[in-house]
Amino acid sequence: MKIFDFRLRPPYKGFTRLGLYNPPCNEGLPQKYHGRPSEAARQKSMDLFWKEMDEAGICGGVVIGRQVPNDAASISNDDIHDMAVEYPDRIIPFGSLDVSRGVARTMDELERCIEWGFRGMALEPAYCEPPRFADANVLYPIYARLEKAGIPVLLTMSFFQGNLDYSNPAAAQRVAEDFPNLQIILAHACYPWIPMVMNIPIVTPNIWLLPDLYLLNPDAPGSEMYGQALRWLNGEHVLYGSAYPCYNLKQGIEDVERFNLSDEIKEKFFHSNAEKLLGITI
Repeated sequence: MKIFDFRLRPPYKGFTRLGLYNPPCNEGLPQKYHGRPSEAARQKSMDLFWKEMDEAGICGGVVIGRQVPNDAASISNDDIHDMAVEYPDRIIPFGSLDVSRGVARTMDELERCIEWGFRGMALEPAYCEPPRFADANVLYPIYARLEKAGIPVLLTMSFFQGNLDYSNPAAAQRVAEDFPNLQIILAHACYPWIPMVMNIPIVTPNIWLLPDLYLLNPDAPGSEMYGQALRWLNGEHVLYGSAYPCYNLKQGIEDVERFNLSDEIKEKFFHSNAEKLLGITI
């Protein structure tokens, strides 16, 4: 079965400076008691990274940039572009934006990413200065431009992004209703708002869920609900992602098996949903 990983942070250029790699985040909390080490992450080696991907049976994935007010915790869109040029057959590039840097500057950066052919853009509204909800008015020009360009937006929303109000999926649902032709991907799937977010795609079909490590790790409170949700949704609108290096690539695939999903649902989850969303053939 083809496997496409929708959330990768490889040991490439600026990624290696992040706290995710110093030390690798799947060796600390909350992954500490379940995470399996990755030598590619430990050694910050791209050669080992491709080897680990191949051993896990992963044919490609999305590499997502990160722009937040702290430059030391950010990844430049130039690095994402460089990786896409260097490895065009293995990765799909998603850029990132931070409205804290000014609306005009943010829109200019968005146009630069569109010219580069990026396939998606990522935002972390609660990490803005000041923190924003996903439906903040200042973000609407970004959403409007992405909808017009036919480019999906990825919103990172979970308990890590400020207090729980900021990860409430109702804000993302309001954006989806205001921009019905904009495809919206919820990275971390608004964890821990599991029952609520897993029902949103039924009534708001331009919402896609990327639960990543919270689905994969059996120690994550409520993780068993994701197996129920995948069946509840018949596998639709849920994307497989490891959040590497926060999850070992091979271990992620193995941990999905505990849900005993049908082949039809696994096909959708592991690759065909991503193909449909991105308009590609994997």
